[in-house]
Parts: sequence; structure tokens; C-alpha cells
Amino acid sequence: MSFYVEEIERSVNILRKGKNLLYPTDTVWGLGCDAFNLQAIKKICEIKNRNFYKSMIVLVESMDRLHQLVGKIPHFTKKIILDNFVKKEKPITIVYENTKKIASNFFRQDKTLAVRLTHDPFCICLIQKLDRPIISTSANLSGFITPKSFSEIHPFILNKTDYVVNFRRGEKMNNRSSSIIKIVSDQVKILRE
Repeated sequence: MSFYVEEIERSVNILRKGKNLLYPTDTVWGLGCDAFNLQAIKKICEIKNRNFYKSMIVLVESMDRLHQLVGKIPHFTKKIILDNFVKKEKPITIVYENTKKIASNFFRQDKTLAVRLTHDPFCICLIQKLDRPIISTSANLSGFITPKSFSEIHPFILNKTDYVVNFRRGEKMNNRSSSIIKIVSDQVKILRE
């Protein structure tokens, strides 16, 4: 078994136990957990000293899983996602309305959900193996700058995380946080550039 496969297995076992992990994504290093595990999400909020009701991004690895979370995906939205995915531009997160419940809906007071179809091979394998979407929030204390590399992650985050993925630690992340958009009546509203 290769190191890569072993690291996926370890990470999935952590997530299945309701724990959280620090992992590389297609944007920045993220804190993540099973998107359906309320206790694991609460722990991430505690680690980051983050408001419990501030929404977090959910990562999916396929259009099928996205459809399971958000229901019917309008053609205009699907085209934006697929164009972005094929062109491998800066990743985009889309805010959807009236989605299915994630972790008892506790962090979505407005009944919206921010979801990103990930480009990252590690994240894709992780979600496929777990067979569930995962939470993705930047690996920083709330209100602090998002680290651009593993070496910039605050020691408090490292010490409080249940498992730190041993992969791509030496890389400087090429991307900053994803763009966040909301699409209403085929009009794109940029929430974060």
C-alpha cells in the first residue's frame, strides 16, 4: 500500500470516529470533519474560536454528491461549475438556498449552504472513501490571517487538531481562499472575490 493511500485511510478513519483533521485542499490548508457530525463541527468552531452560527464551506467531490445536498442544480449554475472545473481556475464556492440538512442545520440560519466541488485529488479521494461531504474552513484562528503554507499555521491549531495530514506540508499553497458566489435568477452575485 502506498503512503498516499495509507494517509487517505488514516484520515478517513479519523473522520469516521467523529474527529477533525487538518488537511491540504485546492485552496489553503483547512480544518475539516464529516459535514453530518454536529459534535465534530462544534469542536472545529471551538478550535478556531469561531462563532457557532457563522457558516462553513462544505466540500464535495462530484456533481452527484452536490445534487444530493442541494437538489436540482439549474443549468446556468451547472455550466459555471463545470467551466470552472475544466479550466481549473481559482476554485469557486457557491451558496445554495433551501438545501438539505447538514449537521442539524445549526450553522445555517438563513437556510443556505456554501458548497465547493473540489479540484484537489487528495480531497476527492478523501470524500469518496468517506462517502460523505466534508467541512472545510481555513486553518486559522477566527479573525487572523489565513496561512498560505503549513509552516504558517498557528501552533494552537496544530495542537488542538485531532489529526494533521502528513502530505504536502512543504508546499506553499498556490491559491488563496476560494471565490464565493451566489446565483439568483441566472445572475451572479460575488460575496467574496
